[in-house]
Amino acid sequence: MNGIVHGFGGFLRAFGFMLRHRMAWMFLVPALLWIALAYGLFTLLEGPAALIGEWLAQSLGVEVVQATQAETSWWNTARSILNSTREVLVWIALKLITLFVLFTVNKYLVLILLSPLLAYASERAEEILTGRSFPFSWAQLSRDAVRGSLLALRNGTVELFAVVLIGIVGLVLPILLPVNAVLLFLLSAYFYGFSMVDYVLERRKLRVVDSVHVVNDHLGQVIGNGMAFSMLMKIPLLGTMLAPLLGAVGAVLALEREGALQRIPHGQ
Repeated sequence: MNGIVHGFGGFLRAFGFMLRHRMAWMFLVPALLWIALAYGLFTLLEGPAALIGEWLAQSLGVEVVQATQAETSWWNTARSILNSTREVLVWIALKLITLFVLFTVNKYLVLILLSPLLAYASERAEEILTGRSFPFSWAQLSRDAVRGSLLALRNGTVELFAVVLIGIVGLVLPILLPVNAVLLFLLSAYFYGFSMVDYVLERRKLRVVDSVHVVNDHLGQVIGNGMAFSMLMKIPLLGTMLAPLLGAVGAVLALEREGALQRIPHGQ
């Protein structure tokens, strides 16, 4: 429990830490990236959504009836209103589905594309805390960014598989739905926290398999960081703008408070 408290607390302290050490400019990058991706994805999905809307309209018999002088009965008026309402509801449903897909896809795209910035933010935080200098290298930054992106894809795939599995169990045994909701939240927190702590492990050149062991050794800090991350990510735009950077810096703060930055082994 102490680890979870420190992980959560590190996340909360990260914002003030970044303001004090002139790192606040970094928050503009995910905000601009999110807006650009949101516009691009929404434009991309607009065409398929319109086609699906037309198909649903035909399937549901949506037909806006234009009343003529020969068709002025109350039934024709009611039918016209009903069809128009149904068409609006279909349009709203499609927009909501499009937005859900947009937020889900955008979240992972932002995490993947922000890997270089998150690696730098994590490195800068450790430099400030420990005084240890990490010489800048484009090659190392590229390797860190690629690893961060691949890890985000790996964790996202594993998380999706687990979510589907837990969802199926919930359908078969509805009594377990409250337990499943808690499991899904903790699972999401674990993978979020894993991604944030891994930026520290990248600098120590640990293999992914070795990183898993280190992450599990500091499970409390990882889950605490991921819990705060997951809750903040529920807020559109604001979560995407703040959570990744607070998670990356917060992971360093939590590990430093535990004295783990000095104990984590180095790879080859």
